[in-house]
Amino acid sequence: MSFFHLLTTLLALLISLLVRIYAVLPTKNGQQKVTKRNPKSTCSIAIFLGSGGHTSEMKSLVSTLSFERYQPRKYIYCHNDGISLRCIASLESEKGDIMNESNYTLLALPRARKVAEPLLSTFISASKTIFVTFWYIFLLPLIKNPKEPFVDVLLINGPGTCVVLVLVSYIRRILGLKYTKIIYAESFARVKSLSLSGKLVKPFVDKFLVQWPEAAGVNDTKAECIGWLV
Repeated sequence: MSFFHLLTTLLALLISLLVRIYAVLPTKNGQQKVTKRNPKSTCSIAIFLGSGGHTSEMKSLVSTLSFERYQPRKYIYCHNDGISLRCIASLESEKGDIMNESNYTLLALPRARKVAEPLLSTFISASKTIFVTFWYIFLLPLIKNPKEPFVDVLLINGPGTCVVLVLVSYIRRILGLKYTKIIYAESFARVKSLSLSGKLVKPFVDKFLVQWPEAAGVNDTKAECIGWLV
């Protein structure tokens, strides 16, 4: 195969991939058809704890959930994040059963980017995060049970690692498999503008929630403001 034919094939594959991604994007106004779940049924959920203030906000949000309904729970956090681990222990001891590990599991991921990290090392860190996330969130669940995603719902906010979670979770949508619904809650600190992570993931999530009406701008039909969440 000549270089020209190879380039043409790669370009055609890229265009096909982009068209497929666009086809499976949630609608801009978030009003896609939703199948209501039986109120008595359980729903598996993954909760990303982004460390620091993001973890505190997520703890407040998750504390309002019914742990009897949302189980099993998967807590995703970054390596060496002791604050998030203490947060998980607190949540499970107050609302769940810290001795019953069958109701929740922990998944530690490499941090995609540290504060003030240089661009080159950020690329290396992010690549490592993508590899580990791909294995635990897409490939391993696919091997165990191809018909089911790793969880029913993914709840995220905060730093760059959540972008990786969204990208990997999206693979099942592209392949036409049953997929995880994604909910992004913008930080309470974002009063008049969205965070970089929020801007990146907004087109891909099923629900995009802001806590201040000015955060998304007047022309944004995707973002929903339902009041303070934390």
